[in-house]
Amino acid sequence: MGRSVALLTFLTAPFLHGCTSQTCTLIGCADSLEVRFAGATAKPGLYQIEVVADGVPATCQLTLPHTCGTQAMCTGGTGLLNWRLMVSACGPGIERRIEGFIFNNDPPSSLDFVVRRDDVIVGGGSAKPVYKESRPNGPDCEPLCRQAPAIETEIAP
Repeated sequence: MGRSVALLTFLTAPFLHGCTSQTCTLIGCADSLEVRFAGATAKPGLYQIEVVADGVPATCQLTLPHTCGTQAMCTGGTGLLNWRLMVSACGPGIERRIEGFIFNNDPPSSLDFVVRRDDVIVGGGSAKPVYKESRPNGPDCEPLCRQAPAIETEIAP
């Protein structure tokens, strides 16, 4: 009996090795959720975007038109904000606008947001995004990435 087990192990060892090893590629990806603004997002004024992501509030504000290189003033969240404003490129002849905001890490399972221009609400919304998971390096390889379709919201004139 001992000899047949040893023979079976010897014969199946190469096949078992093939089942436990895997070659993974090195393709990168990131979690993301994007909220895009449509409408009057280039109208001059002080814009304040208030976001509550998974119950954690944070706010960013930016005055338009902005000077190239001007950063939004952001507060709140836990530690560093896990989202940022998307602002148009700067340059001669380019209309400066706020295009929306994006979560690059740890996107939320629930989201509420309000957009104010000069203290007047001009947009906002709520969402419970549905994320699609992908593993670009293979089914059992890292990273696991979660991405949801973009959320579109209209900004009033």
